[in-house]
Amino acid sequence: MSKKTLSSNELKAIHSLELEALTVIDQICRRHSIKYTLIDGSLLGAIRHNGFIPWDDDVDIAMLRDDLEKFKLICKTELPSKYFYQDMSTDPEYLYLFDKIRINNTLFKESYLAEYNINHGVFIDIFPVDNVSDNKKEAKKQFNSFIFLRHMFMAKYLSVKARKGKKKIIAGLIKYLIPNNTKKIRNKAFDIMCKYDKEKTKNVRIFPSPYVKKDVYCRKFFDEVEDHKFENHNFLISKYYEQMLVNDYGNWRELPPKDQRVTRHNLVDFKL
Repeated sequence: MSKKTLSSNELKAIHSLELEALTVIDQICRRHSIKYTLIDGSLLGAIRHNGFIPWDDDVDIAMLRDDLEKFKLICKTELPSKYFYQDMSTDPEYLYLFDKIRINNTLFKESYLAEYNINHGVFIDIFPVDNVSDNKKEAKKQFNSFIFLRHMFMAKYLSVKARKGKKKIIAGLIKYLIPNNTKKIRNKAFDIMCKYDKEKTKNVRIFPSPYVKKDVYCRKFFDEVEDHKFENHNFLISKYYEQMLVNDYGNWRELPPKDQRVTRHNLVDFKL
């Protein structure tokens, strides 16, 4: 699959659309006392750049599971028609373990998902934050079980054509030799994520995050949020943003080398 390279003007146009969508999300959350925080590159952008990282192409936020379920329900009536709330219930071929707000009538088709009949619009990622057992042995078991199922799920779900080298070979073998239904594997992983959500545990984890091995936090990281400037708007971030950034990036104040300042998503089609 050929990769679409975004120009600086296209990135700015994407940022403008995402900023508008994030503003809508923020308004809904504030209206209903729902807490969220910018995370990952969006949190780094807020602190280091007071807005988007110039080469970033999406927005990431996270909510505790209860807040996410509340937000999802409210979106059914309050999300403007310009946007589409994407999860498995609204878009059956979309099986990711986190949700998205898509911008209708745009196209941001990633190579990994290109073969699926889903809404491929420009998006904001919404990650769930789930409970981790206070028992260290059980927490380790929960994590290891999730990682095993996640690897199997991603190998079966994501397009083999979009992969390269050994990963392509391994994914191809898993996809075609392991008989388990992809949706069943996905649902088992989801159940493990939510296993302790009826308890109020000390620690929580963003299981579907790229930083899942590191992403264990105290609950207060998501309970205690504050306003921070982002592109001349105020959005919510964790009061413990410093610890989160060190956790994910180490020396987050230092810019990466120029050859690493590139967009993250591999696109096969794009239209605004």
